[in-house]
Amino acid sequence: MSMNITIKYIITICFIFILQISCYSIEEETLIIFDASVSMLDNLGGKPKYLTAIDEAKNVLNMLPKTKRIGLRTIGVTFDSAVISLITNPSEICKATKLVVPIGTNNIEYIKNSLDSIFPLGTTPLTYTLDLAINYDFTKLNSLKHIILVTDGAESCNGDPCKYIRNIMRTRKDIKIDIIAIGVNAEDFKQLKCLTDTTYGTIINIQKPYELKNAFNQFLSPDLKNFENYKNNMQKNKKNIIYKNYLIETYE
Repeated sequence: MSMNITIKYIITICFIFILQISCYSIEEETLIIFDASVSMLDNLGGKPKYLTAIDEAKNVLNMLPKTKRIGLRTIGVTFDSAVISLITNPSEICKATKLVVPIGTNNIEYIKNSLDSIFPLGTTPLTYTLDLAINYDFTKLNSLKHIILVTDGAESCNGDPCKYIRNIMRTRKDIKIDIIAIGVNAEDFKQLKCLTDTTYGTIINIQKPYELKNAFNQFLSPDLKNFENYKNNMQKNKKNIIYKNYLIETYE
């Protein structure tokens, strides 16, 4: 067998192999969803919850690489022109969510400045917010869509986020939700935990201010081990997946 025939044979075999295993690369995109509802004005360790959460988020954001693809959405009403629209049309309170910083690189300073402008008002339309985030905020098709939800409560607008996420995950396996829950009660914790369980994420129920830093660090740090549960459950995708140069093997 000549050298040319051997090379062609190898190329043909490799092409067939690639068709069979459907390999592709996953890039992580992160969206912080920050609860700016009025309950975030409640006290945690001597100052309002939202201020403590913002301070710790900024500390961890400072350590992230500029190349990280990240954005910010708020729930509730921040103190801006939206307040005027709610006064004239109160029914819009359950649509009060805003993509403040679209997902992209070199966004860290924009996110920090936007967090500093938050003053919480309004309620928590969680289902509506998740629907917008999942369907409109992420920019890449073949990406791990990582949501970090920072909240002190569950749905307050008659939505059912657990049912919504379960329906979504029947056909999609590219979403992961991690939750920083700030002193939530047992009932709200159950609803929020459904979101993380369904998407193979993690929920941390914060009771002390110092716990916030560890939570933000765990969810924001670009460390492969944070996605261990996600990888272990990708069997359902029936594909070979490469995440940040690591092969995650799944089989038919």
